[in-house]
Amino acid sequence: MSWIENATVETKAGKDAKAVLQVRADFKAERTAQVQALTITTEAGNVFDADETSQGRMARAIIALADDGVVNWVLTDNTVIDVSKAELTQALQLAGAAQAALWI
Repeated sequence: MSWIENATVETKAGKDAKAVLQVRADFKAERTAQVQALTITTEAGNVFDADETSQGRMARAIIALADDGVVNWVLTDNTVIDVSKAELTQALQLAGAAQAALWI
């Protein structure tokens, strides 16, 4: 068996397709990093992590809280506060909007 039987020839179209896939993969990796680094600031001036995990935690807390309830929350700078359902709802809305902006 000669070396030519094992050789593969990559066409320009194949190279272009690989380049497009790599650009897309790079974009998605960068977007993922941006989502993981998201923070938002509420009207009260509190800075919350706004990544997808934090958004899920916010949503669960909002569902479980009474309208006048509060929950301990760790802010981006590791400060622990009692946050109201209203402020947490605002944080979740802001976080969702910030994440959506990365998709456009």
